[in-house]
Amino acid sequence: MFSNRPIKFIGRKEAQEQERNQLDNVVARRFYIIIGVVIVIASIFALRLFYMQVNKSDFYSAKLEQYSTNTFEVDALRGEIVDRNYNKLVYNENVVCATYYAVKGIKDDEIKSMVNFLTKNCNIDISSVTEREKKDYLIMKDKKFAKSLVSEAEKKALATNDDGDTEYYNLQLKRITKSVLEKHLSDDDVRYYKLYYTIKNCKNGSAVLLENISYQEASVIGENNDLLRGIQVTSDWKRAYTDESTLKSTLGKVTTKKQGLPATLKDELLALDYSNDSRVGTSGLERQYEDILSGNKSVMTLKYASDGTPIVKTKKQGSSGENIQLTIDWDIQSQLTQMVEQCLYSHRAERYQQHIYCIVMEPKTGDIIALVGKEYNKEKTPYEMKDATYLTYTGAYRIGSTMKGAVIYACFKNNIIKANHYEADTSEGLKIAGTKAKHSWNKSGFGNINEVQALAYSSNIYMMKIIIKLAGGHYQYDKPIHIDKSAFTKLRNAAGELGLGVKTGIDLPYEAATGPREEEDTAGKLLDFSIGQYDTYTPLQLAVYASTLANKGVKVQPHLYKSSYKTDTSGNIVTLNTHKKHIMDDVSEGNEDAFNQIQAGMKAVVTYGTAAGSFAGFQYDVSGKSGTAEDYTHTGNVDHPNHLFISYGPSKDPQVVVAVLEERLKGANDAPSIAKKAFSLYFEKYGYNN
Repeated sequence: MFSNRPIKFIGRKEAQEQERNQLDNVVARRFYIIIGVVIVIASIFALRLFYMQVNKSDFYSAKLEQYSTNTFEVDALRGEIVDRNYNKLVYNENVVCATYYAVKGIKDDEIKSMVNFLTKNCNIDISSVTEREKKDYLIMKDKKFAKSLVSEAEKKALATNDDGDTEYYNLQLKRITKSVLEKHLSDDDVRYYKLYYTIKNCKNGSAVLLENISYQEASVIGENNDLLRGIQVTSDWKRAYTDESTLKSTLGKVTTKKQGLPATLKDELLALDYSNDSRVGTSGLERQYEDILSGNKSVMTLKYASDGTPIVKTKKQGSSGENIQLTIDWDIQSQLTQMVEQCLYSHRAERYQQHIYCIVMEPKTGDIIALVGKEYNKEKTPYEMKDATYLTYTGAYRIGSTMKGAVIYACFKNNIIKANHYEADTSEGLKIAGTKAKHSWNKSGFGNINEVQALAYSSNIYMMKIIIKLAGGHYQYDKPIHIDKSAFTKLRNAAGELGLGVKTGIDLPYEAATGPREEEDTAGKLLDFSIGQYDTYTPLQLAVYASTLANKGVKVQPHLYKSSYKTDTSGNIVTLNTHKKHIMDDVSEGNEDAFNQIQAGMKAVVTYGTAAGSFAGFQYDVSGKSGTAEDYTHTGNVDHPNHLFISYGPSKDPQVVVAVLEERLKGANDAPSIAKKAFSLYFEKYGYNN
């Protein structure tokens, strides 16, 4: 009944030993578990690494190459701009450059060595270096002097600001004045630091160091490429013009790589994948047709050898932009420009005359054959003749009696007059109570005349009397008159339908709708409005107005773009797109009598009216309207008027319109002579279909 096993008494010592054994067992088990987990994880990593190295080696090799390779873009050749006969107006001129491709890890001593070599062996043009850039060069050249420009107290005060470094730098720039630069920075310094600054700040991609280098300089650079790491001779382009003084402001400008994107367009162009240093059209046709002319850029890769030397390769070949054919006839443009310059020069004693404009346009198509604008700058000595074609669509002038066709149209349109409406133009003129009497240019008057004769003789009184009727007024000599001020709007609306006071739609940026307008809307101002002494209009609007009259109410949009094209490998022209004619307004229906009478009046102007003497014996049948807009600005009571002439021909079936405006000429009026020259040039070249 009792067990034979010995009875074991566990004392304190035995209990402690048993507890230690149990703890050792727990630790041992956990250790083995951890070792097992580590072995499993290590096996997984080993298998994954094996998979990546064997099965995915190509993928990761490509990734490594991608992350160690820089890419950058190179501007494509820009498209050319030619005239209607394919004569080049704007083209690309080849430029040999020294281009630096960023060297990885380049030391300052190597940069200095390269710069010293280039300054000794190449001509460094510093004419385009700005004063602002020179300030940076001085800070780079003499850091101790640059630091001395800011006091210790100022440095401590700036150190507490979040943007203290920027403020410190701006303070240095502010204190480096022109005189400081002259004292501390020589031309040789500018040449040196122009290159040093460019290389130092080119961390990725490339930067042009020298442009338009000679072939001898290119050879020296090529022969010493071991001393000039990253510097290569490259070929680039710059915009060139057939004639720097004719039409250039309308052809427009393109930025250089240094200028890059203009600030006003930067965000928009970056969104279109342009680079900060892209060359882009900023004005005129270069801006208007940037998308056609710019082309597709080449994409280059920049890899590095083990010593950091760059290796440049083409990743994607770009394509040149499309060429643009204009409606301009360069021969006619050039000859008219020459005549306008001669006229301006012959009037050089005329203090207030600075501009003459002449526009030649085909009324049926809207093709602009010539767009001439010249400025005689009398502020300079010797006087300077400048291109001012941009003012043909941005500058505005009073147009005098050329306005009278629009007045007659407005009165026909609003049922104020019908064909052969007569008004008396006598020596008493027209007088409203409290104002001076107004007369036609012939103060004796022209008698009882209709609208055709009123245009022929340019009667002010006729126009004033019918405009009073348009305003609901009743005229009596030297009596007060009340008008409905809506007449201003009615006349503006009618003139706008013909092309005056509204944008023409020309394919150029920054076109003006109208010039400054007077706010006074009295009866006297309405009378001034009726003879072209109130609102102002651009020369181009004047040409569109003449075209609409020639077309009997059909207003065609003027344009300079004729087509875009490329040339194939054989040099043949491949047209890609052509201009589509656009009719902006058509008021011909229901206004036949108005336009018939206006055209009869414009024909009478050159047969027995104000321009009969100028066109006597002229071999071509044309119609026109003269105008003289008074201008007493800065002259007291001495008139220096604008002289104008709008015209078209042949009279029966107009092929071409000519509009001429001479600004503020006190002496002889050249406008009809310039118009005759334009007609002769056009008809001799394109035929006369009367």
